[in-house]
Amino acid sequence: EGSLSSSWNEKYNSLQKTPIWKSKNSGSAVEMPFRNSKRSRLFCEEDDRQINTRSPKRNQKVAMVPQKFNTTMPTPDKKISQKIGLRLRNLLKLPKAHKWCIYEWFYSNIDKPLFEGDNDFCVCLKESFPNLKTRKLTRVEWGKIRRLMGKPRRCSSAFFEEERSALKQKRQKIRLLQQRKVADISQFKDLPDEIPLPLVIGTKVTARLRGVHDGLFTGQIDAVDTLNATYRVTFDRAGLGTHTVPDYEVLSNEPHETMPIAAFGQKQRPSRFFMTPPRLHYTPSLQSPITDSDPLLGQSSWKSKISGTDTETLGGFPVEFLIQVTRLSKILMIKKEHIKQLREMNTEAEKLKSYSMPIGIEFQRRYATIVLDLEQLNKDLNKVLHKVQQYCYELAPDQGLQPADQPTDLRRRCEEEAQEIVRQANSSSTGQLCVESENLTTLIARLTAILLQIKCLAEGGDLNSFEFKSLTDSLNDIKNSIDSSNISCFQNNVEIHVAHIQSGLSQMGNLHAFAANNTNRD
Repeated sequence: EGSLSSSWNEKYNSLQKTPIWKSKNSGSAVEMPFRNSKRSRLFCEEDDRQINTRSPKRNQKVAMVPQKFNTTMPTPDKKISQKIGLRLRNLLKLPKAHKWCIYEWFYSNIDKPLFEGDNDFCVCLKESFPNLKTRKLTRVEWGKIRRLMGKPRRCSSAFFEEERSALKQKRQKIRLLQQRKVADISQFKDLPDEIPLPLVIGTKVTARLRGVHDGLFTGQIDAVDTLNATYRVTFDRAGLGTHTVPDYEVLSNEPHETMPIAAFGQKQRPSRFFMTPPRLHYTPSLQSPITDSDPLLGQSSWKSKISGTDTETLGGFPVEFLIQVTRLSKILMIKKEHIKQLREMNTEAEKLKSYSMPIGIEFQRRYATIVLDLEQLNKDLNKVLHKVQQYCYELAPDQGLQPADQPTDLRRRCEEEAQEIVRQANSSSTGQLCVESENLTTLIARLTAILLQIKCLAEGGDLNSFEFKSLTDSLNDIKNSIDSSNISCFQNNVEIHVAHIQSGLSQMGNLHAFAANNTNRD
């Protein structure tokens, strides 16, 4: 061992000694390299690493000049944008790409709550682990949950058939809820909390056409077929015409309205299969003036069905009643647009007034036109509301509902009670009348009747515009019966206070817009 170690040390020391050769021309010594073996090279590299362990010399710090950060986004190049848009348009011209976009982003009103809600994994997670409140889990924990839930079955023919069948069942349940043909909502627990309402006639929609014109096109609903779950859509593009489209391929261009599923159980009406349809007697007419004057119903393909016999019904309701409801919906839609325009013009007028700028004649003319249109709309709305109310009173017994009191009945009962109160208060113990003037006692009785009407409206709870109109009619009758010199006193002491009471009673339903039928002061 000693000889081996000494020989090894000698060899190692000899490796570190570099031979020095003297040059002939100069007296300086020059180190000549020599060839090292692999083992010696490893030892030399280790020594070099040990020598170079000292920290390097620090460089001098260079002062950095802070640059101002530009918060504005760079404007995209117009040519590049046009090029991308052209390529996207060419892509969408391909049939497969077009269908892919439809399948990926086009959801009808009836399918939106079904597909945009929780997916199957979230639903299964809620049912299997109801106490799991967090969703921030590690990969190991998610893997444990997936193993407990079992392996899902995907992309098999049986799976797709089962999914299609479940989707059809959910669509049919939503249709039953929309048509109020539900007796018990406990069997609809698999549906989302918000149920979309059915689309009405005149709604602007985007529908899918199949066949020769395959794609999405805009149009307007002309008719609704609840029996076959389809819409009759007239398309805007020339040459497409009118087609019958299923409800799961029709999407409203406006935000769709929804209703909580619990509301369908509270406001359900008896099924028409368990009662006789209403048989009301109407005057038959081959060409109804309502359908002729209405541009929507006059051009509809259902015009022949609308102008039917007096006993013809549709969905358990008289056709004439459905026509009035359609006209009511259209008038309300037009009135809403006029109110929106009036609000915008009021904002513009306030802005001009704040800048001390004059209001032009053209602006005043447009403002006056909108006001006159609103006045005419209110008159038409009042007529249609009265007709709808009359139909509701006639339909209520056939639908198994108790008809509400007529506004005229409420007014008559209050007037009779007021006359009895005034008669008892006016008679003294001696049998003589305290107030002998018949006109004064009649005026007092009418004013007392107004107080009784207000009391009945406040205690009734379920307010409607027709009951408010009966109160307004009573005020107008009193106003017309008094002397012209007392009208100002009547307005300041009676009418203004009744208007405040009406406003307070109608805060829940905003019915004062329909109750105030007299907009001009005398």
